[in-house]
Amino acid sequence: MAKVKSLLERIDDTLQSLRVFINNDGGDLSFVSFENKILTLQVTGACIGCSAFSVTFDQNVKEVFLTEFHKEIEDVKFITGKK
Repeated sequence: MAKVKSLLERIDDTLQSLRVFINNDGGDLSFVSFENKILTLQVTGACIGCSAFSVTFDQNVKEVFLTEFHKEIEDVKFITGKK
């Protein structure tokens, strides 16, 4: 019998697949919390202050999570700062 992954494991799998692209540009993305259907992720590195931040995170990363987890996640918030 195959193991069914928890929601947090599935979120982590998606996060890890997106991190590859973020890391290639000198940034990083990590899980902070998931409460009340709101996923909070921390953005660090070269992504902070980048002119493409809105396109990369607000449009692309957020859209991936909202599409992939449309029943479980209502919003994705990004915080910036050092780890």
